[in-house]
Amino acid sequence: MTTVPRPRRPYRFAAMAVQCPWCRAAVGELCTNQRRTQDRRRDTHDARNTELARVMSTRCPERICQAAPGHPCTLTPNLHHARITAAHTPTPTP
Repeated sequence: MTTVPRPRRPYRFAAMAVQCPWCRAAVGELCTNQRRTQDRRRDTHDARNTELARVMSTRCPERICQAAPGHPCTLTPNLHHARITAAHTPTPTP
């Protein structure tokens, strides 16, 4: 018997689709203070927003997606892991 995956709701903040480089909050988790004792419920860290902008400036390499830079990934409310990895891969300069 096969099961159909449940569709996931979009994150509360779009920046939650990437890991926070400041507080190290995982994908899908709210940002916290440095001691990880309190969640930030009103917004995310600026470093996380910058990271999201960097990831969104790359084309999604997933074969079934191919989302253009600046557009969200298709078939999912989140970003594909391959797109996040591609944003971290340096490109060679000619």
